[in-house]
Amino acid sequence: MILKSTIRALCVSAALAAGAAGAAQAQSTPKPATPKPAASNPAAPDPAVPMVQRTEKLKLQGRRGESLLRPGYAVGEYTGSAKAVGKSVKALGSYSKDSMKASFSVAAPDWSAPVEGSCEGGQGRIGLGWITFDHDDLLYVCTYSQGGAPLKAAMSLALSKGSFLGNLSQPQRAGEMQYQGITLRAQTKRLGGLPFGGAGRGGVMGYVITRDGVEVGGVDFNGLAPVFYLPPKSAPDRDAVAVFALTLFNFQDPGRNL
Repeated sequence: MILKSTIRALCVSAALAAGAAGAAQAQSTPKPATPKPAASNPAAPDPAVPMVQRTEKLKLQGRRGESLLRPGYAVGEYTGSAKAVGKSVKALGSYSKDSMKASFSVAAPDWSAPVEGSCEGGQGRIGLGWITFDHDDLLYVCTYSQGGAPLKAAMSLALSKGSFLGNLSQPQRAGEMQYQGITLRAQTKRLGGLPFGGAGRGGVMGYVITRDGVEVGGVDFNGLAPVFYLPPKSAPDRDAVAVFALTLFNFQDPGRNL
């Protein structure tokens, strides 16, 4: 005859054994990983907000360069030096030939090496009486390298027809840059100052830079010192816009001499 106390003890032992087995099984079976929230991408610029209000405004700062003929500069975290040469040949007021060449560097704290830009181009004009013809269209081309190796980047700038009022206010230019898989475009546009007399010499007043039709940056020459508008530091195209804007800044535009 089995006592009740013995039966109770056997039941408790069985329950403890079952609990221990369940705990061991739970430890041996890995728990499913809790998915982490996906990293949020930087928000795309809102075209409804003016570009100058959603970009960082930076003034050009002078710095010591490699030599007197190659001064240095700083725009935010971007630093470098540049040498630009413009040449103008005129004959009796009826013919002019302008050419330009530039070499410059752009460096940033998180880059492995500075980006080196090499640009060359020119524009010619011939005038007969009251008629002025475009003899050679402006074509300005830049290539880039980094650490001695060619960089997957190029820029070209050319004359643009522009609107009637646009042509009255400043020479019309339009360009495109391919930079590490990013395509940017630029065109002349006044970003500040008076609507006439760009840079105090009747030349180009500024450029606006777009990506996929949306304004993402620019450079303003219509003041005492050039002003750059760059995307926020979190934007993936900030470097590309900076290099493009600095390329336009280093361009010895013959329009400023016409």
